Formats: sequence, C-alpha cells, structure tokens
Amino acid sequence: MRGVVLLMGLMVLAGAAWADAPSGRILTRTELDAEMTANRKLAGYIARNGYPDVAERQFLSDRPPWDEHEVTCYYLDRRKEISFARAWILGQPWIPLERYERELSDADIAALQPLVMREDAVPGDPVARAEAAAVRAEAAVQRIEVAAAATERAADRAEAIVAKMESMPERPAPRRRR
Repeated sequence: MRGVVLLMGLMVLAGAAWADAPSGRILTRTELDAEMTANRKLAGYIARNGYPDVAERQFLSDRPPWDEHEVTCYYLDRRKEISFARAWILGQPWIPLERYERELSDADIAALQPLVMREDAVPGDPVARAEAAAVRAEAAVQRIEVAAAATERAADRAEAIVAKMESMPERPAPRRRR
C-alpha cells in the first residue's frame, strides 16, 4: 500500500517539476527586440525597466483569445518573472497584455543564472547551452528530492490513518425507519 502511494506521489511530483522547468526557447537580444516590435506592452515594460537578464519564448497551449506564444522576462536581481502575450480580437492579435508576474525562488535564480544574456555571448554556443542545461537539470533534481521527501511524509501519514481505521471496532449499520 505504502509503495503504491509513494510511487503515485513521486510520479505526480516529477511531472509537476518537469512542467515547472523552463520549457521554451531562450531569446537572444535581437530576437527579444523583434518580439518587442510585435508587443508594445513588452516594449514599454523593457523601456521603463531595462532589458531582462533572461528572456524566453514559450508556446501557449491556452485556447483563444491568446496568441500562440508568450514572452517571459526574468529579472534575477529583482527576483521577478513577468510574462507578456497578445490576445486576439477580430481575427488579429491586437491586444498586448501582461499575462502574469511572480517572484523567483533561489532555485529558479540558480537555474537561470547560466542563461543570462551577455553582449559577448555567441548565440548557439553548444558548450554554454550544455552547461546551462546541466545546471537546470541539477536544480530540477533538487526540487524532485524535496518533493519526494514531502511525498514520503504524506505516505506515512496516510498509512497511519489507514492503520487507525483498521484498528477501530466495526459499527453496526444504522436501522432504517419505515
């Protein structure tokens, strides 16, 4: 029983950790400039706050009215993640919007640190990409280990509840009134 609960919990948490990991494509400064041309809300935010440390383009699986992708900006020193997308109206993606904003955790910052945009970075450098992928994988493993420990504690609690229920005396079924 405990093994099944633990296995199911680990599968759920591993899926959540995988889904939580950055899944888009990291943008270069030139690509981010092109996105800013298409989304004036993104352009205005960057004009006021400066270029992000890391920018990412992610596929949106949402249904309409959203455009097919969003641009997420990461400001590591401010511990901020902010995402921009466009909404469709009258058959065109006319409305630029801020989709969400959240605070970055220490693990998020550690995973994003190797991806920071540098002026001297060579786009598509395979060594830099491999190092960044290794850092992200290590951070994901750490998150899964923490989640596995929480799942094991939950399995222990569930097992204790089941044991308590099994040790309770059986009550007779209530009689029905006619």
